[in-house]
Amino acid sequence: MTTLQALKARVNYPLTDIQAQEKLDGRGVNPSEEFSVSVAESREFQLAYADTLRFIITMVNLSQGGSITAQNMAGIRGTANAIYKKYGEEQIGEMGDSQPTVYIM
Repeated sequence: MTTLQALKARVNYPLTDIQAQEKLDGRGVNPSEEFSVSVAESREFQLAYADTLRFIITMVNLSQGGSITAQNMAGIRGTANAIYKKYGEEQIGEMGDSQPTVYIM
């Protein structure tokens, strides 16, 4: 299994290869590298995973075939924040990084 496949499996939310690859590339992880325990435990892969979770909960359009409840979102945010805290990175706020404006017509 590649790191790209592993990231998508770990996230367990419908993402395109391009979306997942961008998160791996952003942390310097080769998407086609063979996944291993050492890769899974690496700072770079763990932060790419946290970045992917952040991406999921801050997406404007969640209609990609999955759904996230408020309870799921809190758990996802908690998982990402635990990784960010471990590596001294900025954590995700309760409302996500930014909130879209919703207009009701």
